Amino acid sequence: MEIRPTRWATSEGVFLYQVPEEGGLLPIEITMLLSSSLYAISVFFEYDQIKFEQESMTIVRINFHSPFDTNDIVENEEEQGYVIHSSFKDNICFQSIFLASQINNQLSEFEKAFLESVVTNLLETLKKEGRNVSDLPFLKNRSIIDDTENMLQEIDTKYKSLVASWSLAYGSDYETSKFDFTNVLYNGKIRVEELFYDLGDRAIESFDQLLMSREEKIILYKIAKSLVSLSGLLYENEMKELEDKLKFSHSEIILEGNQSKKLYRLDVRHYDLEGESFCDITIMSN
Repeated sequence: MEIRPTRWATSEGVFLYQVPEEGGLLPIEITMLLSSSLYAISVFFEYDQIKFEQESMTIVRINFHSPFDTNDIVENEEEQGYVIHSSFKDNICFQSIFLASQINNQLSEFEKAFLESVVTNLLETLKKEGRNVSDLPFLKNRSIIDDTENMLQEIDTKYKSLVASWSLAYGSDYETSKFDFTNVLYNGKIRVEELFYDLGDRAIESFDQLLMSREEKIILYKIAKSLVSLSGLLYENEMKELEDKLKFSHSEIILEGNQSKKLYRLDVRHYDLEGESFCDITIMSN
């Protein structure tokens, strides 16, 4: 039996409810812990607190690759990870998490557009009923939540055919090369202990082609800090089992420029080396 993706609603990072409530990809306790950090990352970009090449950006997706022992050969690392999507408007956010093996670039962009429609529909329904977003978990009449759940279940049963129809309707181009990132714009390394306390002031920048202010670079390292923490949360058991001292883990955010539609990739790689934990941050464009 295939595990369904988990989708959930939050308001300003506070967990409201998830679909399915039980039996999804993640236990509800993990979803609740993910919510606030994911919201904080989204806010940095949605409210233009950080820009690349002077451009505002929207998150397309966040990938968390499974950590691995360097003594092992990982043939399909991408199939062992998680892919998270997020869309928010007017204090409500809907997020989803898939196994990487369940989704590709085309499905991923459909999911992003789909979540935007879920948020819009939810806001319109609340407005008609004279309700606020914060009322959702406390409504005795669960029709709003139940209607959302029924819609998500229906979508999942014919997900791939809907994606194909959507792609034709919008004339979307999903060539693999669209997601090839060849231009390195920034590379920095920092000890994890300094990442958590100095937030990037002591980073060693080996390559810097971006015109970012000091404040933006601090935000960049705050984002990296959140990704390291979230990776640790998602893969806590796997990290404990690793015998290799490197304990390499990798996460990335795919971003799209709001005006140019240019794609960027923000990579965060965390590893242990000679008794110290390091974090490498790389920004690339296509």
